[in-house]
Amino acid sequence: MELNYRQVNKKYWWLLIILTAIFWRFWEFGNRWVLNQDQARDAVIGLYSIRNGAWPELGSPSSAGPFNFGPWYDYIIMFWEIIIPTIMGPWIGFGIMSVFSVIMYAKIGQLLYGKKGLVFFGLVAGMAVGQVENSPDMLNTVIVGVSGISAMWCGLKLIKTEKWWWATLTGMAVGLSINFHFQAMGGLGWLLALVLVNKFDLIKRFKWALEMFLGLVIAFWPLLVFDIKRNGVWIKSVIEYYTIGVNRFYTPVRWLTEIKDFWPQLFGAVITGVNNHGYIILSLAMILLFIMLIKKIKIDKFWMVMGVMFFIQILLMRNYKGVRSREYMITFHSMIILITSWITMEFYKLNKYVGLLILGGILLIASINNWRNIYKYPSQAKDVEEIKKQLDEKIEGKVRVFQYRQSDMIALPLFYLYYFENRIGDQNKLWVCDGNRYECPQGEIILKNKYRIYETDQKWDEITAENVYDRLMVNYGKK
Repeated sequence: MELNYRQVNKKYWWLLIILTAIFWRFWEFGNRWVLNQDQARDAVIGLYSIRNGAWPELGSPSSAGPFNFGPWYDYIIMFWEIIIPTIMGPWIGFGIMSVFSVIMYAKIGQLLYGKKGLVFFGLVAGMAVGQVENSPDMLNTVIVGVSGISAMWCGLKLIKTEKWWWATLTGMAVGLSINFHFQAMGGLGWLLALVLVNKFDLIKRFKWALEMFLGLVIAFWPLLVFDIKRNGVWIKSVIEYYTIGVNRFYTPVRWLTEIKDFWPQLFGAVITGVNNHGYIILSLAMILLFIMLIKKIKIDKFWMVMGVMFFIQILLMRNYKGVRSREYMITFHSMIILITSWITMEFYKLNKYVGLLILGGILLIASINNWRNIYKYPSQAKDVEEIKKQLDEKIEGKVRVFQYRQSDMIALPLFYLYYFENRIGDQNKLWVCDGNRYECPQGEIILKNKYRIYETDQKWDEITAENVYDRLMVNYGKK
């Protein structure tokens, strides 16, 4: 059998990309997996659902308004808790999905540019600082990064093949992104942009729009069922937020600030971890567009759609009134990584030394900052595990956990560790107070990073798996 050199070579590149993605997402994972209050709450909800045969009808409550997101996020957590039944199981699962997203970026590059595109896109995505930072986390905001690139991949396949199922999958991917978190609402612009590239073929536009709408309906089906049962309480809560509640937030932003600061710095933060590097990336993009215009180089339809999408996102962000926290910007990661990969690839086509220099610089700086972040900013998971280890040396058997007011940052992670081990019961009682938020009483048996654990009776609130699960209905009353 004759050896196909090109095929073997491509396999080696794939291996390099996948190993790169795995390394940066799982290196020192034990010090990086994020076990804060929201992650612990969602992990408990997943375990409770599995153990009691329950299917969450809603997802995580929004911190911004009186509404919840969709339950697909909880279904995914439940899936990983079954597949990987360990303490870190769902976190590992989310890391695996992050690796899968890198494969999607590489596939997009391969479809657009062949083997070189596979390498350029895969390596940029595999080492992009924003993606590596989020990979050991388990939040509904984080998973938007996976569904976002899925929508881009399905959209590209739709452009290239015009098969109806890619339109449906694109709509479903966008719908899932919105279900995970409303920061992805701008993903509807991706669907609009895809419809607009059909060369004024009205029949084709209508068919694509209808097929994408079918995907949206599939993604929103659990919420539709929930609302049918409850007279539209969910959609009413969303409308209330966007017509009244959103006015509680106002972060003044000028067009100049938007163009001069926000977008360039977001590019830099996502790609290399250095905000100011975004100015270089976008300057290179403008230079590249000028050269392509002068040389009359044809731009693939996919990038035209991306350009329309980028313009829509600029308009939407200009009118966004909320706080621009890092975790709310994950929806833009796929667009930023793809545009940066396009810049490196097109410069390589113009001059391979310039292209390799740009790619090498990005990978080098991203590597340095990834390494620094991993060791400089460990999560609090180790602290929680250390507290539990000290408790296990003092007590045996099952425990009941009580918390002072809203000490969720330590009480819920600690509860999760015991609940995972099926050690919630009546044998021992633990009282937990977060000294970072409250003035806690003295007499603790454990004190770590201002987290205080007590054995003496306190009239505090008990945490149970049932009342954690019931938090899903916090905006709509109890079942």
